[in-house]
Amino acid sequence: MNFGAGPSSSSTSRGQGGLTNNAPVTLPLSIDLLNKFRPSKHFKDALDPESSTSTRTSFLDQQSQAGGVKNITSLSFDDTGDRLVTAGNDDMFVLWDCKKGKKIKPLYSRKYGIDLPRFTHKTGTIVHASTKGDDHAVRYHSMHDNKYLAYYKGHTARVRSVDMNPLDDTFITAGDDGTVRLWDLRASGCKGLVKDVGGSAIAAMDNQGIVFAVACSDTQTVMMYATSTMDRIPFSFVPLNDINFARDSIPPPKPIFTSIQFSSNGEYLLIGTSSDVHYLLDAIDLVPLRRLVGHQGLERDKMGNKAHVPRRGSSGEEISFTSDSKFVVGGSADGNILFWDLSNDQGGEDKLTRVELENGQKEAKSIPWHTMPIPDLQAKIVLRGSTGTGMSRAVRFNPRLQMFAVGGEDLTFWIPEKDEDAKIQEGW
Repeated sequence: MNFGAGPSSSSTSRGQGGLTNNAPVTLPLSIDLLNKFRPSKHFKDALDPESSTSTRTSFLDQQSQAGGVKNITSLSFDDTGDRLVTAGNDDMFVLWDCKKGKKIKPLYSRKYGIDLPRFTHKTGTIVHASTKGDDHAVRYHSMHDNKYLAYYKGHTARVRSVDMNPLDDTFITAGDDGTVRLWDLRASGCKGLVKDVGGSAIAAMDNQGIVFAVACSDTQTVMMYATSTMDRIPFSFVPLNDINFARDSIPPPKPIFTSIQFSSNGEYLLIGTSSDVHYLLDAIDLVPLRRLVGHQGLERDKMGNKAHVPRRGSSGEEISFTSDSKFVVGGSADGNILFWDLSNDQGGEDKLTRVELENGQKEAKSIPWHTMPIPDLQAKIVLRGSTGTGMSRAVRFNPRLQMFAVGGEDLTFWIPEKDEDAKIQEGW
């Protein structure tokens, strides 16, 4: 199934003589195309049937993470889109071939546990967070040789985010110890440190690797730092105060921030939460643009129940941008997959904005955003998840090919529905 280069493309074209294998034709993502996506490959062997989650998680973690059921917790595509790595709370991680739609090989990290695997720019290597032991190290692993190449120690509590620089061999981590650390694959010590952001943190680099954003649930704030001067105070700092929650209770609940990502075009910052809302911000001035709603947050237990106080649950990998930055794709506790359309409300090509800015006539810093409700953005597309697969808790769109992957109690590859001739040509 070779869809060719580009964020969305097809490997076949129909000429006068029928299907041909000409050069790939790039197809832009659209509402009509996304509505055609269906699960094409269903892998029930993505998790280790012999393992148990009891060696990996505490009782409270098991209760919050879908009742202790084995799940795929995270997944990552490489730069080419040809390879996918999945990791589960069973200490197993698996390398997949996206073009052929098949498993390449399973690997294990029984001693350290594995979460948040991220491909580096070196073929067949990943960095990942640990889930066992007290060193909370990030580890550099070669999947070709099945051996660890380096350990990066410094965090004193669970690492909650790992993000590679899009352009070089540096990466950034953040976690429950309230620190953010910048690393280089070639050195064991961190090359930059933000000491205390006020509580558990997550962090992500922009598409140029020049700045990074940090979100802290305890303080409900989003901060922006320059990678070259990260030991200084943030150059931008805003409270992400969602007064919509004040309608439910006083004091209003604070959603737990579980993921953070810049769009590839550099215009948006996406803050994922374990509650029934995610946040889309302007990546330049951090204006809260929209509340993404319509899904069921992954703070729910296996029975679909929410606690009185927000909890992390199984959230963290269920939401991300499509590679063209035109849509956000996300999972849900009911197993569905949702797409939010980021074209402006009038259906144009311009980026989303706020009416309070009066088409650029007002400066963002002059407006007290924390006192204003954030407009809702409902999902434009809702695709029904595969029957019996539980929560869709890890969802990523391929950066190069016309497919996305969904992880939960098993793994599914999704591609658009095609006629029978096209299916034969693609080889799935």
